[in-house]
Amino acid sequence: MIATAAVGLTALLASGVVPAAAAAESQGQARASAHPVIVIGIGGLRWSDITAATTPAIWRLAGTGAAGTLATTTIWPVTCPADAWLTLNSGARASGSSEQVPTSGPCPGLPSVERLVLLSHTAAGPARIPAMPGLIQLNRPFSYSPWWGLLGSAAGAGRCATAIGPGAALALANPAGDVPHYLPALPSASRSASGLTVLRQCPLTVIDLGALPPPAAASGSRPRASAIQTQASRAVALSAADRAVGGIVAAAPPGAIVVLASTGDEPGPHLGVVVVNGPGYRNGLLTSTSTRQPGVVVITDLTPSIFSWRHARFPAPPAGTAAPTALTLTAVGRGSLAAAVKAMIGQDTADQVYRSIVGWFFLFYGVAEAVLFALIALALRGGGAQRVRRRVAWYSAAAVFTGAVPVGTFLAGLLPWEQWPHPGLLLYGLGFAWAAVIAVVAMAGPWRRDPFGPPGFTAAVTLAVIAIDVMTGSRLQIGAPFGLSLLEAGRFYGVGNNAVCIYATAGILTATWAAAAALRRRPGSRRPGSRRAALTAAGGVAVASVVVLGWPGFGAKVGGTIALVPAFLVLLAAIAEVRITPRRGLIIGVSGIALVSAFAVLDYLVPAIGASHLGTFVGQVLHGHAGGTLHRKVSSNLQSLTKTWYTPVVPVVAVVTGLMLAWPSRLRLRTFVAACSRSALLRTSLFAVWLAVVLGWLVDDSGVSAAASALPIALPLAIALVVRVAQLPAESGAGAVTVGGQGQAGPPPTGAQPRGSGGVRPSGPPPPAGAQPPGSGRSDPARAGRGVVDAVPAEGGVDAAAPGRGVDAAPPGRRIGASPPGRAG
Repeated sequence: MIATAAVGLTALLASGVVPAAAAAESQGQARASAHPVIVIGIGGLRWSDITAATTPAIWRLAGTGAAGTLATTTIWPVTCPADAWLTLNSGARASGSSEQVPTSGPCPGLPSVERLVLLSHTAAGPARIPAMPGLIQLNRPFSYSPWWGLLGSAAGAGRCATAIGPGAALALANPAGDVPHYLPALPSASRSASGLTVLRQCPLTVIDLGALPPPAAASGSRPRASAIQTQASRAVALSAADRAVGGIVAAAPPGAIVVLASTGDEPGPHLGVVVVNGPGYRNGLLTSTSTRQPGVVVITDLTPSIFSWRHARFPAPPAGTAAPTALTLTAVGRGSLAAAVKAMIGQDTADQVYRSIVGWFFLFYGVAEAVLFALIALALRGGGAQRVRRRVAWYSAAAVFTGAVPVGTFLAGLLPWEQWPHPGLLLYGLGFAWAAVIAVVAMAGPWRRDPFGPPGFTAAVTLAVIAIDVMTGSRLQIGAPFGLSLLEAGRFYGVGNNAVCIYATAGILTATWAAAAALRRRPGSRRPGSRRAALTAAGGVAVASVVVLGWPGFGAKVGGTIALVPAFLVLLAAIAEVRITPRRGLIIGVSGIALVSAFAVLDYLVPAIGASHLGTFVGQVLHGHAGGTLHRKVSSNLQSLTKTWYTPVVPVVAVVTGLMLAWPSRLRLRTFVAACSRSALLRTSLFAVWLAVVLGWLVDDSGVSAAASALPIALPLAIALVVRVAQLPAESGAGAVTVGGQGQAGPPPTGAQPRGSGGVRPSGPPPPAGAQPPGSGRSDPARAGRGVVDAVPAEGGVDAAAPGRGVDAAPPGRRIGASPPGRAG
């Protein structure tokens, strides 16, 4: 098919029948009237196929037009040609198959097209796709609400649209499968005079040039003979497609906008090609409001853009169908085409690295963290003061290094690692190198003696890097293991699903560090720090973190904002010593939803603040079309539980962690109990982290995957905080905040005593009589200094309770960790 089209159009040019394309108009003139539009689809086309030598026509088209990477993802990871053409047809993600196509297997063929009247081989006539009603029924469970036949109406009222090739027929078919103007292929050389008429017969022409053979896979140092033959076949097909594109461009009517797009990515997921050439699109990179990334476009952007070029209005949508967002692809400036193509090839390389390594990376990362801490506990076991100090130092160093790996992988994006040899090795090597730098600064900085210092610094760097990246376009997250994947095409800006709980954890721990520093008693002073200053510092971190995460122009993250706002409010209530009554608890619980709703309504009413999916969803709610979106989000959340073999473990970890926070003494977490007796902020902040992660799991569409991504930073930094705070003298306490009240530590605090009473009161039964207070110097040597939770020596104030007595019990009339009379608590 490609070869036939190329021969025919070459003859057209040689005979001089087709005039040259008209001179380019200015952008202002381009928008003054509707333009003829020609859409050319080539399945499997990649930027790595395109060079000035092998595809001169496509290279010229891109050089004088605007180019971009096309994310063709629709329903399944592999986008087959039928999926792409149906997506163009409806303006929404669609599929031609009810089952996922294996990444190594071939795509099913396009449905057959029956010509109803055979006028001539060069005249477009009516046709029908008998399978169309079945395809519509097949797509109902996907809940994307496709608007079938939408593209065909872009020609305008009373205007026609021509389909050339079976894929084009699929793009222009109405719900019944009817295609009013159809040709199986471009005219051949013997009918060259008719070619001009066909390309100019209708204001909208869609052309299917077929799909390229898949590239050959190498075996060993040299490809096999069959691979060589496959590669040769691809080269031949690519050359024929290039000649066909050159002929179509030359035959295009004056003022036409020509679109070249990849229609499918068989045999495996890859980023595709999109080029727009015509008035208003010269020497630029394509972008859209759906991606906010220069040089990146999604396939669902094409249909509404065609409506814009045609100055056509969307017709009234069918019942239960939402109109697509009105948008137009825009062009931004670029340098040389060669540099732009190199960068776009790098984008595909980055996503291939992501696909092939990210799962193994998370597995290695989790196992390596566990092994590292276990080795430290084993090598430095014992209860001596010197050994315990060394163990705490090693725990701290290991924690800040492993906790800095996520932000290290983001900072790796400061260099174009995807454009260099061995990109995977470079990405992860740079990530670990950055983590090492952050860890050294964290352990050597002026805050090194502050129990909250090194973990807080690591959290602050993580928070700052992600926040700045989000406000400047989320470039560092593209291709990073904790970032955004262009191939998944779920999100192109803001905070990615893998980073949202990392961001929440970093924000809460940074706010805790700021509050603890403000509350700390100054050297030589008996007066504690200012609670108002602590509330101001933590509140400032909270407000900035939430705005960056939820504001439509920045993060526009629904699930993350719903999870983070209540967690911050719990922390701020503890700092302010505000009792959380049931009524206040209810307000805290719905606070995130309320704020996201306000952001969404504002985005809907004032798109100029940063049009996003928040405003789009409000529009769907108002028009009764939000059901499909909600169904997809809930289904995606539930399906995350079975996404990998290890994801079912994450809910277990979440439950166990919650129990540890609620009843540490019952679980004999002696070091954690000692740390809580020295700083009430510690337990409250860890509970806030746990709350944000669990809520993120429940309300984010990525489900348990979001919670799993938080473990690499939350667990090591929590270990570092616990063992460091537990080293404080019992009468001191970080930030001069102690756990007030008597008795066994219960669930995370829900209230506080009046000001001056000593802090947040935990629930629980009164202590058994005769229990020894912390700091009495007695410890069970047989159990001292074992494991992560036993890092505090006997001299540190951890008491082993007598049988039947809680390890954190205090004598009647004295609070756990309270200061001696006359000293600040």
